[in-house]
Amino acid sequence: MNDGLGYLENSYTLASIDKFISAVNADVDGGKSQSQAAQDNKQLLVAANLQKLQPEKINSFEVGYKSVFFNNKLVLDWDFYYNIYEGFLGQVEVAVPKNSQIGSNTAVLAMLDRTKQDRYRVYTNSNNTYKSYGSSLGIRYNVTGNYNINTNVSYNDLASNTTSDLFITAFNTPKWMVNVSVGNREIIKNIGFTLVARWQSGFTWESPLASGEIPSYYTIDAQATWKLPEIHANIKIGATNLLNRRYFQYAAGPEIGGLYYLAFTYDLKL
Repeated sequence: MNDGLGYLENSYTLASIDKFISAVNADVDGGKSQSQAAQDNKQLLVAANLQKLQPEKINSFEVGYKSVFFNNKLVLDWDFYYNIYEGFLGQVEVAVPKNSQIGSNTAVLAMLDRTKQDRYRVYTNSNNTYKSYGSSLGIRYNVTGNYNINTNVSYNDLASNTTSDLFITAFNTPKWMVNVSVGNREIIKNIGFTLVARWQSGFTWESPLASGEIPSYYTIDAQATWKLPEIHANIKIGATNLLNRRYFQYAAGPEIGGLYYLAFTYDLKL
């Protein structure tokens, strides 16, 4: 892809161009000419110097434990993972000056004029080694009378590096997520229910489209099922986000509210 475009060896990062333009505009407002301001701030331009794209490599280590206790009433499921990424893939935005080489006065001035540059968003490999790790614990307990309680807790994180890369890592995963559910498939004859509470911690969302803080939120889902065996059918009534607590899942994404439904299912017997 680099053939004919030259973004690997002849481009500036868009992040540095934004800082460069801001500094130039401030100096122009202070009375300097644009060309003089550009030369005075050209050190802010960062050459991308991208390497040729290579496959991302990962070494993954996992350990877990699963068992049942108390005559199958209690089920325990635990796992832990540790991933090591070499050549972690990410996207970076760069600008290639037309008909000039980065470092020249012509290329510096071209960063102030969109018509004199070509911009690309390309994949590249990181210079750093990235490490992610996490764990989850699931517990299921079957209570007398067909009641069951399920709990799942998970933790996920990305180890920080002392040096930064040209691109954002966009891990985009909350550190903590918790689910708790209570249900009974037949609380009375032919009628059952499920109640689920979900919570996740706040986290930073990063992407080329938008970045921002996603607040923590919780929701409650509920469903009741009425079986009609005489006519081979069932009726379900329920809600996702029963309390209509509006939340966001990612930056620049839509606000999500409650969803309420009524379903009738007929099992055709042939």
